[in-house]
Amino acid sequence: MTSAAAYEATIGLEVHVQLRTASKLFCGCANEFGAPPNTLTCPVCLGHPGSLPVLNGEAILLGLRAAAALDCSLPAMIRFDRKNYFYPDLPKGFQISQHSGAVGLDGAVEYWDEEGGGTVAVERVHLEEDTAKAVHAEAYVRPGETLLDFNRSGVPLMEVVSRPVITSPEMARRYIVAVRQTLIDVGVSDCGLEKGAFRIDTNISVKPKGEAKLGEQVEIKNLNSIRAMEAALEYEFERQREILAGGGKVERVTLHYDDATGETTPTRFKEVRADYRYFAEPDLPPVALPASYVEKVRADDFAPPAARIRELREGYDTTLAEAEMLAFAPAYYDFLGRAAAAYGGERRAVVNWLVGDVTRELKERGEELADAKLTPEGLASLLKLLDAGEVNVPGAREVLAALMNEGGDPAALLEAKGLGQISDAGALEELVRAAAAANPKAVADLRAGKERARGALVGYVMKETKGRANPQIVNELITKVIAAGD
Repeated sequence: MTSAAAYEATIGLEVHVQLRTASKLFCGCANEFGAPPNTLTCPVCLGHPGSLPVLNGEAILLGLRAAAALDCSLPAMIRFDRKNYFYPDLPKGFQISQHSGAVGLDGAVEYWDEEGGGTVAVERVHLEEDTAKAVHAEAYVRPGETLLDFNRSGVPLMEVVSRPVITSPEMARRYIVAVRQTLIDVGVSDCGLEKGAFRIDTNISVKPKGEAKLGEQVEIKNLNSIRAMEAALEYEFERQREILAGGGKVERVTLHYDDATGETTPTRFKEVRADYRYFAEPDLPPVALPASYVEKVRADDFAPPAARIRELREGYDTTLAEAEMLAFAPAYYDFLGRAAAAYGGERRAVVNWLVGDVTRELKERGEELADAKLTPEGLASLLKLLDAGEVNVPGAREVLAALMNEGGDPAALLEAKGLGQISDAGALEELVRAAAAANPKAVADLRAGKERARGALVGYVMKETKGRANPQIVNELITKVIAAGD
């Protein structure tokens, strides 16, 4: 069989994002998640004859803000179109969308990976109304039936369409992570995957490597997790490759990905744009956007997620996994910057404590960083005490736990808890000699070159000092006592 390396994929992604507005796109119904089914509806979002849409200005602002953050050009005018198709979740028989008057065009998203990352071109960002939600899997739905919840009908939906320049499922995942984090950062959506506020459709075609003509395109719709998207693309690449390698032809279809089986199955033949019979929405006139308004949206201060990853990799010497955690976990990025500035020492030390001990404490407590009483300045002061030799690592961990519980000054906590490090060489030498007398075998092993035996002597001293002995001085004194042959 022809190897996978002889074929290549071309992937395009469409991301559907529910915008964070108080009301729906064309009516005053609340834009809320979790309300009882069919309680947030009106004649407009139910498509009753004679009802007319009224445009939500906040949705336009959020769409433009997102487009600017995705490095798109912003228009001087936007307009809406009717996208005509029949499906049970579409009560009017058409969807109000933007075919010719998008809020953003020709953008770019920078993604990151171990090799430094790259850029994916964005074709367009446009707005449309969401459809009703088809309910299949709830306990109250009888087998073989589907119920419709129209609470979602008319919710402001933004679509981010990439150009078909993505070449692997992994690259697709990294691009999607970058898009999602960008939209969260600029506040246009919480992008909650579990709520359906961030949904992914993907197109993929496969062809022999080096061939100019693209393969037949198929679409996988309604992927509700990034993991599912990557798995679906991996499966579909293999499926199409096997068809082509066997001399077969890939059909242009729309597919559903089943998480349980890890396979795609056809749902219908894929439509093309002509099938939708787009025409200008007669009930919504074009909206002119003053240059001053567009400039204000564009001027919003925003650093793309990739810039933070780059800063953390280069300025803090983090791994990629550490950088992703520190950049995107709530409160971590700001905390790290403030702690590093207050500390003034090696930035990597701040990373080690924040990713390691602080995070471990938070997990044990079931807390978020923002909930703990530890401040960036408090962590910085604790690290300075460590550097000065006034506390050792075990003692510093006890102080850290107290800081997270109570807050306060690390030096004062250190004194109050009696955790200051013992660095008096005279007092420690007496303890080392006592350790040697109590562990003659360890002494003999050390003199024979068995360094592992040192642990017994260090452990003795640490037990006697309740962990407060300076380990560096203790090790130096052990070497001195052993060498002297006392």
